[in-house]
Amino acid sequence: MAYVDARFGAPFVMVVAVLFSLATYGVYPTRTVVGWLAFTLACNVLRLITRAQYLRQTIPADENHTWERLFVAVSAASGLSWGIGAWLFYTGDESIYRVMVVLVLAGMTTGASRLLAPIAAANLSYIYLAIGPLLFRVMANVETRSYVLASMWGLYLAYMTVTALQQVRTLRRTIRLRHENATLVESLGTAKEQAERTNRDLSAEIERRQVVESELRAASERAAAASHAKSEFLATMSHEIRTPMNGIIGMLRIVRDTPLSQLQRDQIETASTSADTLLELLNDVLDFSKIEAGRLEMEHIAFSITAVTRSVTDLLRPRAQGKGLEFVIELDPNLPVGVMGDPTRLRQVLFNLLGNAIKFTEKGRVVMRIASEAAEANSATLHFSVIDSGIGIDAATQQRIFSPFTQADSSMSRRFGGTGLGLAISQKLVEGMGSRLEVRSEAGQGSIFEFSVRFPRAAAATSPGNAGAEPRYTAPKLHGRVLVVEDDRVNQRVIGHFLKQMGLQTGLAEDGLAAVELALNEPWDAILMDCHLPGVDGLEATRRIRARHPNASLPILALTANVSKEDRAACLAAGMNEFLTKPVRVELLAEALQRRLPAATAVGADK
Repeated sequence: MAYVDARFGAPFVMVVAVLFSLATYGVYPTRTVVGWLAFTLACNVLRLITRAQYLRQTIPADENHTWERLFVAVSAASGLSWGIGAWLFYTGDESIYRVMVVLVLAGMTTGASRLLAPIAAANLSYIYLAIGPLLFRVMANVETRSYVLASMWGLYLAYMTVTALQQVRTLRRTIRLRHENATLVESLGTAKEQAERTNRDLSAEIERRQVVESELRAASERAAAASHAKSEFLATMSHEIRTPMNGIIGMLRIVRDTPLSQLQRDQIETASTSADTLLELLNDVLDFSKIEAGRLEMEHIAFSITAVTRSVTDLLRPRAQGKGLEFVIELDPNLPVGVMGDPTRLRQVLFNLLGNAIKFTEKGRVVMRIASEAAEANSATLHFSVIDSGIGIDAATQQRIFSPFTQADSSMSRRFGGTGLGLAISQKLVEGMGSRLEVRSEAGQGSIFEFSVRFPRAAAATSPGNAGAEPRYTAPKLHGRVLVVEDDRVNQRVIGHFLKQMGLQTGLAEDGLAAVELALNEPWDAILMDCHLPGVDGLEATRRIRARHPNASLPILALTANVSKEDRAACLAAGMNEFLTKPVRVELLAEALQRRLPAATAVGADK
């Protein structure tokens, strides 16, 4: 920038020097005027020559300091030429030429301050060598007025110094900002060519900042659109997967509640557990999306550490036994009966850690240990550790295993499978519990993953039990007519079976228009409303029904595969009273209906 701008400064200075010489010619000795003019012109011609040499060739980075020092020297010589002129022509008598010297010198230094701004040393040397001689010339006159003038020139010199330094800082910040903006635009895959062109022209046109900022805004809008598209994709996939999952889990529940042999019951339990695992994997993907968006929420309910542990180990024990591994669970006898927290998230973490330990261990043992570190009246600090004798992790890899989609090396996914999301999600979940997941491992020596969490104790009245097997659920007997609005045939059968268990009469609508017509023309005690329907969707159908039926007169319960907070808010805003998600649990459905429908009478129950 300094060399490029020299094409403006040097010719201008040469013209001013010639005009100043013409103005003073005959007033001062010809020799003095001509000599000073020759020196000034020579300095500026030298500036133009060095500029042409610099711009004519590609300068290696290690030679930039040499050219910078040369620029400083030439600029200093140019400033000195004006300093000499001030010394020669600022004579003792009060004349128009003294005023001319002051004005010209002020103009030269002010203009140079802008053109020499990229190199602070050149800028300051020019200013000091140009003003310094005049300052000494003024101070040579021992009188009050001279001291006042010297003080003014001193203040001017200080001001120009501060201005020069501030210009350098501002220029550096501006250049840094341009590069950051250009890099960001390039990383988003937008306007790379425009950004490079903007960087090349930055020295000549600061106004191009507006172009960069405009491109940056466009890139940000595209990034927001991409993020929105990703969220829409995840929401759509979640809905499409949850709909058949509701049929799978529901049908397995229906079969499980029928008389079965022990072998059949074991097989059904295995299938149910696998379906639940598939649902947990789906939730993992959604959880990762929520973690990225900073929207993950933690529950605070009473649960049993022992029950959570058993639910995980019972599921993974067959996997460990299938590989011939010793599967050991060590629980501290002093574990609290009940604690407050998020059992689902804790189960998710333990499932990921134990699953990884079994996956990466070919022989030996896998141990899960839960110890009580500190016990207080209202809380307990528990230490969780999962220990294996598997392949281990080297020190370098330990620094990145908690990053998303990361495994120890590129062959891991081919050999062991997996996406590398488990540890990343587990770390975020443990952080949400107020702790941090740590790893101790050596390659070939196994691994230890551990964390400590402080849980508030659950009140005795709310402490969950530690029963092992889930008791068979008996649905309550209710009274009323329920309209089921659902377009999926399998889900119709599952929901209809659940309602029949409760002794309820049912009707069916397979689209929104049919739901509105039936709701307005027949008496119903409640409506189960799906959101995704052909034609008129569940939200619009609810709004049309609410136009005739206020909230209190006809309960409408959302039963949908949409699971986000936004979906819940939209359903409630449309006029629905409850929000249930698929796959639906009969317990949750019965609990919601119990709040809205009367219990069946003894006679009705017998029937």
